[in-house]
Amino acid sequence: MKLINVKFRKTKKVYLFKIDDNNDYKKGDTVIVETARGDQIGIIINDDDNAIESDDDELKVRGIKRKLSSEEIDKLEILDQKADKAYFICKKIVKEILPEMNLVIGEYTFDESKLIFYFTAEGRLDFRELVKAVNKEFKKRVEFYQIKPSDEGRILSAFGKYGKELYW
Repeated sequence: MKLINVKFRKTKKVYLFKIDDNNDYKKGDTVIVETARGDQIGIIINDDDNAIESDDDELKVRGIKRKLSSEEIDKLEILDQKADKAYFICKKIVKEILPEMNLVIGEYTFDESKLIFYFTAEGRLDFRELVKAVNKEFKKRVEFYQIKPSDEGRILSAFGKYGKELYW
């Protein structure tokens, strides 16, 4: 089994995915991968030549579905613009209902069936009222995921001393 590193576009987390031998993936290719949250978009960060070989067929690693076409990559830009608009709308709702929540970023799934927001907060929050208000506004499934402050720095591409990008 061949494994390759894929970095998610918005959260910038890197995970291993298995690839078929008949596909030729290159560093920088945009791909659709299957995850527990549904199909997500990622970018390959190492070449097929540098893929990790594993003889352990017991590994529970999901696979890469396919590369995106140039038209689909153009669609990503439109999705990002829609997600940015949704983020600012949701930010206003959050400010009214749950001001202790710090909304970090929003993204649409590739099929636009789901809108995902990532947030930070000091502790656990009861955001049932917020979910109702946001679902009413967007009229689609909306999910909220709490992330660590260090993840927020990675997502927002925080820069440290001498302009170096910070990694956590």
